[in-house]
Amino acid sequence: MPPITNLKTLFELTTFQSFNYNKQIINVKSINTFNISSRGANDTCNKTREHIIGAIINNKVPENYFVLAKWLVMKNNLIEYVNSLTKQPYIKVECVHKAGRKNNYDFLIKIYYEPENYEEFKVEFKFNATSLDETPQFVSPMKPSQYLNNSYEEVYYANYLSKLATLGNLEMPSIEDYLKQIHSNKPQCMKKFQELYYNGCSGSSKFTAKQEHIHFYNYAKELSNASITEFINNSELNITMLSNYLQSTQSDKIYMLYNNNSLIKQTINIDDYTLISVTKQPDKYRYECRSKSGKKIKVLLRWKNGNGIAFPAFQIS
Repeated sequence: MPPITNLKTLFELTTFQSFNYNKQIINVKSINTFNISSRGANDTCNKTREHIIGAIINNKVPENYFVLAKWLVMKNNLIEYVNSLTKQPYIKVECVHKAGRKNNYDFLIKIYYEPENYEEFKVEFKFNATSLDETPQFVSPMKPSQYLNNSYEEVYYANYLSKLATLGNLEMPSIEDYLKQIHSNKPQCMKKFQELYYNGCSGSSKFTAKQEHIHFYNYAKELSNASITEFINNSELNITMLSNYLQSTQSDKIYMLYNNNSLIKQTINIDDYTLISVTKQPDKYRYECRSKSGKKIKVLLRWKNGNGIAFPAFQIS
């Protein structure tokens, strides 16, 4: 049989069975998540990208996938990236997924020099960036009030939440339940608030198009913006505490940046995370800090799962 030179013909003649990795089904077309996706789909695509990276490092990808250029390029890029982490010869590489709010990095890459001798590398993956300066966010601390001289959660509860409750004809949660549960995606005490909010959000699958729901959604955004603006005007950021947090979470991290079919390794300069001054920018809902190295660090105060509804946090970029 003559050699097959047409890639389309090769694809058609090859059976690419999907496989299960880390509780996700991956197929041969999953590699296309490394194309630029819409913003709304990016979270889902990013999880698939991370699973593909882990599956390749852990040798869980069917070997025939690598007859295709995109899969082969990614495999070769990951081999080069792992090789850049160490100068010693190694016998095995293991990738442990660590993504989640309890961790500040995506992969723990273990490079084994002997069966019981290995070195660990904490790796954070960033998509569509050639340097950290291009990434929209590098960390998102929970419970932001611990870095402030006032409690934003208490201020919002005391001055704004009742207005939202009145509009939606909803019962106010107790302050104890609110403060205990608000730092999660779906606080039980805010369930009715969250349902109305997403009923009025045009980008949500729960959108009803009813005017009362849309009004509730818009009013929640309005109250959130007003509360953050007023709070920043009247509150101070503790840059010493925030510096300590940034240094403790970033100092031993290595970045894996993906851009245009290439992987780039980048390490951090600790002076980038030593904050020496801060300026309030309430109209932009943030504090802007200056680091020891001269970089600008933007500390945005926001809600992660519904404005005024769930999960207040900092978004730091």
